[in-house]
Amino acid sequence: MPADSSRRLFLQQGLTLSASALLPSLSWADATPATRVTVAQGVLQGTQDPDGTLVWRGVPFARPPRGELRFKAPQPLQAWHAPRLADAYGPWAVQQPYPPVAQEKPKGDEDCLYLNVWAPARAASHKRPVMVWFHGGAFVLGSGADPRFMGADYANRGDLVFVTLNYRMGGFGFLAVSDEPGAANLGLLDQIAALRWVRDNIGAFGGDPGNVTLMGESAGAMSIGCLLGAPAAKGLFARVIIQSGGARPLFDGDEPAQVLRQVLKVAGLADDQAHRLQDLPVAELNNLFIQVAARSNTPLLGGEAYHPAVDGSLLPRHPLENLTPVPALIGHCRDESGLFVAGKAVNLLEGLPARVRAKVGEATWAKLVATYQRTTAPGGDWQRELFSDTFVGVPALRLADRLVAAGAPVWAYRFDYAQAGPYGPCHGSDIPYTFGLGQPGKGPGSFSASERALSEQMRDSFIAFARTGNPQTAALLTWPRHDEQYLSYLRFDTPVTLAHDYLGHARRAAWQPAPLTAL
Repeated sequence: MPADSSRRLFLQQGLTLSASALLPSLSWADATPATRVTVAQGVLQGTQDPDGTLVWRGVPFARPPRGELRFKAPQPLQAWHAPRLADAYGPWAVQQPYPPVAQEKPKGDEDCLYLNVWAPARAASHKRPVMVWFHGGAFVLGSGADPRFMGADYANRGDLVFVTLNYRMGGFGFLAVSDEPGAANLGLLDQIAALRWVRDNIGAFGGDPGNVTLMGESAGAMSIGCLLGAPAAKGLFARVIIQSGGARPLFDGDEPAQVLRQVLKVAGLADDQAHRLQDLPVAELNNLFIQVAARSNTPLLGGEAYHPAVDGSLLPRHPLENLTPVPALIGHCRDESGLFVAGKAVNLLEGLPARVRAKVGEATWAKLVATYQRTTAPGGDWQRELFSDTFVGVPALRLADRLVAAGAPVWAYRFDYAQAGPYGPCHGSDIPYTFGLGQPGKGPGSFSASERALSEQMRDSFIAFARTGNPQTAALLTWPRHDEQYLSYLRFDTPVTLAHDYLGHARRAAWQPAPLTAL
């Protein structure tokens, strides 16, 4: 495949910034009672899609974080007096290309704190379960309005309410510009603000605020892993679905201050002039963030320049030391590295191993390398396998183990379908199957019969988990819970099978000395 085609598919498949067409504006003549709801701030008027699904797009959940509110925690919305149309998606958060390259004008807007709600049109005698989707994108790009994440299928197939949301990213969401509590984790604070809005208002859409399942992939899943250890998020959700994530990546100690100093240096500012970032034009500020990200293959940044931090405030300790023990469904893809290798994401491929090596020390790193070289099957690539486990495999296992130790029921899976795309079962390749969208780049209807069955099995197990706290369905094999002795997991493949211990004893032993902060 030519290099430009490879990069294009990389962006489409994994960390995409997709164009999202806005719906035409409605007139009040189009309104129906079912699409008119009253929330805490006033009346919202949604739409009914051609398939019958009720949808409210572009619903604000906090004030726009721009101007004096840039680098501030999300602020409560003011009420509106006239009914507000919710017929078009709100702006995406300011985007940074991945891999990082300079851009003249950033896509997205600082006015980005919006969510979207889908609900079935049919009446229900009870409040419906709620699923809230956290999009991925390396903490620098993506949106809840991405057309890959539409909620109609889940709403109708599962008879539930489905929500997607935006949050600030890059330096806008994860740069500790001030000393205010939570300043290093504004993106997480945005997510919490959205979940509080869901708690307070989802009943108006037919949802049960006491039965909320968080679901996310990549940076979205990693965000959820962090929120499991955030006291401010406790009580806002009942269970979680983690796809290619864990409680990582996390800065700690003075690392957030070191990142800020790098941004200030690129900006030509002194260490005590962080306040001047407040007044820079958004395009200039975003390019400063991109310049730092482009140099991120260092032990400090690890190829991921902007992400959450153990800040002593929102995250008082490492999340794995402070978990809320809720039921969890935790999975990842067999070859997470494939997307990044194909997309030539050099900063991450070099930076993440450099960071882990510095954290674990030379002796443990040498043992890891030797173990992966010894245990990689003939024809395999030990470096890719080590990267995949560093990026997601080990963090996912550690999160599962810690949740079980805290008393939570956990089920583990791995997405193994080799024909999921041109790069196999790599990072992001499970998303089309998660949402039933068809093969990447080919669209609806492009699944074969066996692929359609695989997608339906995945969606039905996620729906069952959201409804009951157990992913078992009649169509699946008996799915044992995760425990540290048997390490059972379900392989989503054609056919679906059960397996045990995806890391293997030797690799688990080699990772044992690695501190929590290493991953």
